[in-house]
Amino acid sequence: MRIGFFSGMLGGLCLISTLHAQEPDSLKAVSLSEVVVTESYQHLKNKNSTWRMEVVGKEFLREHFTGNLIQTLGTLPGVHSMDIGSGFSKPMIRGMGFNRISVVENGIKQEGQQWGADHGLELDAFNAGQVSIRKGPASLLYGSDAMGGAIELVPLPLPAGNRLFGEASLLGKSVNGTLGGSLMLGIKKDAWYTWARYSEQHFGDYRIPTDTIVYLTQRMPV
Repeated sequence: MRIGFFSGMLGGLCLISTLHAQEPDSLKAVSLSEVVVTESYQHLKNKNSTWRMEVVGKEFLREHFTGNLIQTLGTLPGVHSMDIGSGFSKPMIRGMGFNRISVVENGIKQEGQQWGADHGLELDAFNAGQVSIRKGPASLLYGSDAMGGAIELVPLPLPAGNRLFGEASLLGKSVNGTLGGSLMLGIKKDAWYTWARYSEQHFGDYRIPTDTIVYLTQRMPV
């Protein structure tokens, strides 16, 4: 009995000392870094759909702006820009282009890029407020020429309340002497809403370290 009593006392002392030894550690404050959880309706829709669509807004277009809308969208996966000189481009989505891609602005189809290789997209890059890129067949929505995909341009939403608003943009490049800009002015008054935009760009020659180039198997001086 004595042996059992002493062993019980010894075990109790060890347990108490262990608890006291762990007590200061359990009181230490642990600071966690900030955790940001983001989700959007479009992202959630893409997860549950086999039809891939990507939507970019004004902030993305302004951050990646090159003066050419298709070159700006060319930074997205699956979208390629077929450049025609320094100012024009035609879109390609997953290898499809020309009359297999439909481009729609404000509900109106733009078909200039569907012809020869030297025909670019005739759109004002400064005027794009939001762009939706549909990767894959979209003929049921945009017609038979959208079997490879579609690009839809949506203007900026209506301003809230009565006000006068505007926007000014400038663009310059040293590699080809590009100089351009755009000016937009609009007004909203009750049920009346109107706006106007003027854009202009000038392009020079590319500066490259050579005297000749090959064009259609012919060597031409620069």
